[in-house]
Amino acid sequence: MAQRKSRFAALIGVPDEAPPRLDPRIRAALVTGSARRNGQALALFLARCGVKVAIHCRASLREARATLAECNRLTPGGCLVRGDLTSDREATAAVDEAAHRLGSLDVLVNNVGNYARVDLFKLTPAQWRDQLESNLYTSFYCMRAALPYMRRQRFGRVVNLGYAGNERPMYNRLTVPYHIAKAGLGMLTRNAAAALAQDGITVNTLGVGIMENSVIKPVKPPAGRFARYADLCHALAFLLDARSDHINGTQLDVSGGWIPEQIL
Repeated sequence: MAQRKSRFAALIGVPDEAPPRLDPRIRAALVTGSARRNGQALALFLARCGVKVAIHCRASLREARATLAECNRLTPGGCLVRGDLTSDREATAAVDEAAHRLGSLDVLVNNVGNYARVDLFKLTPAQWRDQLESNLYTSFYCMRAALPYMRRQRFGRVVNLGYAGNERPMYNRLTVPYHIAKAGLGMLTRNAAAALAQDGITVNTLGVGIMENSVIKPVKPPAGRFARYADLCHALAFLLDARSDHINGTQLDVSGGWIPEQIL
């Protein structure tokens, strides 16, 4: 066990300590885009908490298999699913496969979303569509596919990965479609939460600030450091605590007080 824990700590920087107690009804989770980076960290954390995890990828098969192996060392029973989640058909197939192979689907973490910095009027139509579809459409398609399983058991937790401060106006000409998508994700979260609360399902968003692994770090962070994987994992654990079942339709920013840059 000690060797397994130290390997986990080395991978995502979460201390070797007893994992938090999640809602006992949580047994199986799907984390989209979990072969690498934030998705991998969240998947490993859930496995560390005793949850069977479905790892999803589109093309990063080697990394996804390695992540699944680590998750299964922590909690056996996980699986690997593939698909382009910007396709409603492939998203539904991936969610269905995960639910069937895991035996249930209690948690859906919508992590998939591409990020590009391109001047607004230099964007190609394909780049515009990619930013909107990967960051917004994927979450809707996967949530819609997960609902039959969660409604059947009258329990479910959906956590979307958003952007810190996305409910405030953005003036960054380099990331316009990305911010449009993340603002839309906030609206989707609030409306889905209201629609599904009577089914025992909560829908919330983690607003990701500047991470230590972020491509661009344009500011000096107010807290003196950038967000770490451990910060995201602890925030996820808070939303999945049984005592958090009345926290619904909100965004929890993991940003250390950082306010997004404004570039006119």
